[in-house]
Amino acid sequence: MLVNIDSRGGALTWDDAAIERLACFALEYMDAPDACEVSISLVDADEIHELNRTYRGIDKPTDVLSFECDDPWDTYEPGTPIEIGDVVIALDVVDGQRAQFGTSLEQEASLMLVHSLLHLLGYDHIDETEALEMEAFEKEILDAYGLTGIR
Repeated sequence: MLVNIDSRGGALTWDDAAIERLACFALEYMDAPDACEVSISLVDADEIHELNRTYRGIDKPTDVLSFECDDPWDTYEPGTPIEIGDVVIALDVVDGQRAQFGTSLEQEASLMLVHSLLHLLGYDHIDETEALEMEAFEKEILDAYGLTGIR
């Protein structure tokens, strides 16, 4: 697994090594191919607002966005990197919402990262059944990683 991290989230920070450990753990837990590559960007509310407006037509900031690239479940030549996509997390948005859930910045950002990685691997929450399945899998992954009590 290759995790590329771009931290430009303003005043708030999240340890790059912690992000990489969690991303690799989650991808392995989800049985993603070893050749998977993911880019994770930590941005501010203004940048994610612009991305949300440009790519989703929603004119407001959000906590996390996922941009899919290669399908990790397709067949590839051995040794071919599989660029599953990009995760963009707005730490200041995550920080602003964590109080309503009683979580720390690290806990809430970890949930957003796992949530986004699930999207890159094909999971979604378009209907209530999918949402419940995705939330249960998020909790399972975070519990297995040792981050319990998140939402």
